[in-house]
Amino acid sequence: MRYCSYIYVVKIKVMTYTDKVKKSEAIKKAILSINDGEGLDVIYRGQKYTIQSYTYKNGDVTYSIWNTVRGMNIESLGRTIAKAYSYDMMSQRTTYNFPLYNIELA
Repeated sequence: MRYCSYIYVVKIKVMTYTDKVKKSEAIKKAILSINDGEGLDVIYRGQKYTIQSYTYKNGDVTYSIWNTVRGMNIESLGRTIAKAYSYDMMSQRTTYNFPLYNIELA
């Protein structure tokens, strides 16, 4: 009996942190340029979302991200990540980190 073994070499391109920051800059600028009450349509993992901006009377600006029904508040916009959270009916906090480098403008 003869056995053959094959070795497959697969090269995977991994983004460096610098690449992630560069790719995230455009979407972060677009989010920060949204005016009060406006929305920005984006695509994340093949689904359409809308990022909305709200301005309080004291001048603080907050953002939220919505799909068709559900939404999350954006807690912070980092260099490569948008940290979002929401609360359900039982006051259970749910968090999610949206990588900005994976978000595309619609």
